[in-house]
Amino acid sequence: MKKNLIVFAMLVVSFIKGYAESAGEPEIEVTGSATMNIVPDRITIEIGLEEYYKQKVFGDSTLVKLSDIERNVRKTLSEAGVPDSLIVVSDLGNYRNRDMSSTFLMAKRLSAVVADFNQIESISDRLDRKGIVNFNITKIDNSDMEQYNRKGLKAALDAARQKAEFIAENEGLKLIMPYEIVETTGEPSMRMAFSNVAYDSGSGMENMRRIVRRYSVKVRYLFSTKQ
Repeated sequence: MKKNLIVFAMLVVSFIKGYAESAGEPEIEVTGSATMNIVPDRITIEIGLEEYYKQKVFGDSTLVKLSDIERNVRKTLSEAGVPDSLIVVSDLGNYRNRDMSSTFLMAKRLSAVVADFNQIESISDRLDRKGIVNFNITKIDNSDMEQYNRKGLKAALDAARQKAEFIAENEGLKLIMPYEIVETTGEPSMRMAFSNVAYDSGSGMENMRRIVRRYSVKVRYLFSTKQ
């Protein structure tokens, strides 16, 4: 996948100059953040099935059993490229209020993992609507998420260093080394947060639903005055 790294210059920068208690040297404290947009390759869909009565001639009707409906759904999933090993039963039974109807129909929910949204569209087009009560996306994920997490954190650290280097150069200082690094990813914020790095992973799929991950760090750098 083509990866584009865009670094945004921040006009307003918050920094602190002081003396680190443990190091005894002046310090600069900066933050770095990054956003990654990841194309999912593991999408979990859930399909709700329920028995129904099929009308026949002369007003008669016959019950279409749950097993028949499930067989057709699994056939549709197979034709769309979903192996049976990626299909599980997530629920079985019907919890509708029996006070509303004296007819009790069996129901089931199937969960299946697909690779992309094209498969979902293929399944939706092929699926017989009779006996289907819901069709939902319940989870999106990527099989290389740990690798993306490392890249996102590295991008946030790089952004913090670039910010510290800019401050030091502007103030006539020289960075020595980072003496404290704190990952702040996931910490709540009272204001809207914008990352100063956007890390876009994709291949021309602008309209595809993406997983958005944000990473942030706080770093204190020791500095000295330039000689």
